[in-house]
Amino acid sequence: MKGTAWAVMQKEITDGMRDRRTLLTVLLTALLMGPVLLLLLGNFVTGYEQKSALKQLYVDGIEYAPEFANFLARNGIDALHAPNDYEAQIRSGKLQEAVIAFPPDFTEKLHHGKTVKIRLIFDESRNQAQPSIRRAEALLHAYSHETMLLRAMERGVSPELLKVVEIEQVNTATPKQRGAFLMFLIPMFALIGAVIGSMSAAIDTTAGERERGSLEPLLMNPVDLRALVVGKWVAVAAQSCTVVVCTLASFALATHFVPSERLRNLFQFGSLEFLRFCALMIPFACMIAALQMLVATYGRTYKEAQTYASYIALVVNFVPLITIFAQVKDATWQLFVPALAQQMVLSRVLRGDPIGLPDYFLPLAMAVALSVLFLVFLTRLLQQEEIIFGR
Repeated sequence: MKGTAWAVMQKEITDGMRDRRTLLTVLLTALLMGPVLLLLLGNFVTGYEQKSALKQLYVDGIEYAPEFANFLARNGIDALHAPNDYEAQIRSGKLQEAVIAFPPDFTEKLHHGKTVKIRLIFDESRNQAQPSIRRAEALLHAYSHETMLLRAMERGVSPELLKVVEIEQVNTATPKQRGAFLMFLIPMFALIGAVIGSMSAAIDTTAGERERGSLEPLLMNPVDLRALVVGKWVAVAAQSCTVVVCTLASFALATHFVPSERLRNLFQFGSLEFLRFCALMIPFACMIAALQMLVATYGRTYKEAQTYASYIALVVNFVPLITIFAQVKDATWQLFVPALAQQMVLSRVLRGDPIGLPDYFLPLAMAVALSVLFLVFLTRLLQQEEIIFGR
């Protein structure tokens, strides 16, 4: 049986290598995915930080608020005159900054101790405007607080009476945990890579041969059907594992070329994390290969099998999103759910949280059990005449 399985595996790998265009596309995507995504993410975060560090603010009617102009000068902020049509420019996206507008009676009302309404104009739907919005809001709150304290002092009221609490921020997150928030892409694309890596090979070795009519003569050979199935599965799983390893390796390499030194300290994905990811993802990739072969066998044509395989990709992509958007807390039951288990443990690896033996063993056991189950079903399926002869 081992010799037959080995021969079938070599045959399937050789056939797969002939489709060099598809193979190169998948491998190049896996290799370039990490560097491109981390470069884009690094440039975005760096640009956001640079905009947040800008010491400037667009103001309309600064001549009506000399006190606020003095406040900005004392804090090292440059007050820029807003364009005449700044509201139209903000709506159109030409001006991606927040604008503070003061009314003509600002100083008069301020001196009489009245509340003054100040307009803050911005377009929150534009990501580039977020640093300017946060900066303008923070400055207005600081100026309002300072003015309130000065009014209290003029009336002989101690500022301590207005200071109810004093907040001391204690951030317990480590740099690795903060970086894990930005590196959620790695587990997600590792899961996607396992699905994409085996999809074309799984379809070609099952529905593809069924459509070409080569499955029937192959099964007529006096060989053990189980060895035939295992040989095909090993070839498909090898391609899936290769794509997963290339994807993870590209991310590990890309972390060393992030433009910002601060981000490089946050993006801690070294050799240890790489090995842990591989230990979790390789069994999953093998299981996905078996599942896609089983599902694709039901397809009478290559195109029909692609439709079935796309459902698997949809589920694998959707399951990890549950933990992100539904904010599901880590629980033991998740270790029994493929894709969700890998997403949970991989995220904990990125955060640097302690990981026990069950975190590795349970997903591995589920992957092995499901792989065997899928291969048994596939073997029985290939014994049915409607599968072999039905086209």
